[in-house]
Amino acid sequence: MRSWSLVCASLIASLVSVLSFVIPFCVFLYVQQDHVTRLASRGFEVMVYLTTILWLIGFIAYAIVLAVLKLPKKIFDLVQILKSGLVFFIVWMPFVLMIFLEAQVDQTDFSVLFIGLMVYFALLFLMVLGCMSANACYFLMSKKQNYDSLS
Repeated sequence: MRSWSLVCASLIASLVSVLSFVIPFCVFLYVQQDHVTRLASRGFEVMVYLTTILWLIGFIAYAIVLAVLKLPKKIFDLVQILKSGLVFFIVWMPFVLMIFLEAQVDQTDFSVLFIGLMVYFALLFLMVLGCMSANACYFLMSKKQNYDSLS
């Protein structure tokens, strides 16, 4: 991708991924809190602190992933999603295995691996949303550039 297309696509992808995770989490914290007082302090703290950190991390991650991958051919590019999912799996599983080998008390306790895989699939859904929004942003920007060049 070109540099400005890469930056804009990474910003949009990280924004969509982070907000699709943070907003349901804040709603859960709001509902989970004491139903008499209905203070939104936990949800507000998550929105203020967690969102900015996740947005920065997501922007850096999407910038790296989108810079390495080829230009998308369509909005739902299955090859791009599979490649980025494989890279994410390769990065994610050593952390899960490190926790599994460190915290294994019983030889038949595989709950850490199960939880790690469940978190991976949940984050994979968010990554697919981010890739689709980045591809859509890239196509909109390339259409605008093509339209401006024709004028």
